[in-house]
Amino acid sequence: MNKIMFHLNSLGKGGAERVVSLLANEFAKNGIDVIIATEWYSEEEYELDSRVRRIHAGLSDKEEGASRYAKQWFRIRNLRRVVMREKPDVLLSFCVKANYRAMMATVGTAIPVIVSVRNDPKIDYVGKVNGLMNKLFLNKAAGCVFQTEEAKEFFDEVLQKKSRIICNPVNEKYLQAERLQPKNKIVCVGRLVAQKNQMLLVNAFEKILEKYEDYHLYLYGDGSDDECKEELLQYVGSNDFLKEHIHFMGLSSTLEQDMADAAMFVLPSNYEGMPNALMEAMALGLPVISTDCPCGGSRYWIQHGRTGQLVPVRDVDAMVEAIEFYIQNPEEAENMGTQARKSLQEATLDKIYEQWKQYILSVLRK
Repeated sequence: MNKIMFHLNSLGKGGAERVVSLLANEFAKNGIDVIIATEWYSEEEYELDSRVRRIHAGLSDKEEGASRYAKQWFRIRNLRRVVMREKPDVLLSFCVKANYRAMMATVGTAIPVIVSVRNDPKIDYVGKVNGLMNKLFLNKAAGCVFQTEEAKEFFDEVLQKKSRIICNPVNEKYLQAERLQPKNKIVCVGRLVAQKNQMLLVNAFEKILEKYEDYHLYLYGDGSDDECKEELLQYVGSNDFLKEHIHFMGLSSTLEQDMADAAMFVLPSNYEGMPNALMEAMALGLPVISTDCPCGGSRYWIQHGRTGQLVPVRDVDAMVEAIEFYIQNPEEAENMGTQARKSLQEATLDKIYEQWKQYILSVLRK
């Protein structure tokens, strides 16, 4: 294996993008020629090693003005041109649209494609059109990387048989950061979008404040779903007491410092792939609470009562109970955080990189 190409929409601050940037940098450091072909550039992007080549495979200014279906065709054609010019040993695609695009762009070539499912497939891969695309294209992939067993079981057996489950790598800075004396501070990290359901946490925290008025909630992340973000801002802004205790922090590149003194981390999502924010909080040694959301990423890491707490999706009362347990049992909470940090040692970048490398080599040998 001398050259690999990653394909995804962009390198904006998202979970799949973070994993691609980490893996690409690691492959490049180990002497592999690495290319990342993206559809567009985002304002905030992950940093790449100078040896990683970034190629624009998206639309030209002229093509941007075309019809919806024409633009889909141009994206496939443009990616195919990049792939045929570079001739990588393998093409690695991440997320639903990029997976379909990669498979269509390589039809009739000898270039193997390994697709990667990064979110709950019951959200991303359902419907008649997607069902047809799965059979016509996804099933013909040379391989597939899933994050959880639950995600894997959604797909046809033909794809499952040539797949591998590989968890996300955790950024080393969280494992190396110092856990500070906890304050009355609850943190949540995630885009302000409907999937992440921060409103569940806000509603639960509102009840917590009835008994524990000295606690504060810090929400890190920005919103691409303006309606969801606006709803959160309006709800909190309409209540002076909530406004004093709930803080919208925006994006941060120093979360390992920002969260180090938190009493707990909470993930209230309706669904996830494998939540990086949860893994980072656990690596930092924080007591964590997460909804037991599909497709099983939180359950993969949290052993309830040992390395954290799992609560049902959309259950405000269960969330209140879990938060209050940590408040009333700080020593037990810190012990769970310690155990959580130990468990994340299996997700270091060098270990996850080695799993990806060995899986790619096994696919190329077939």
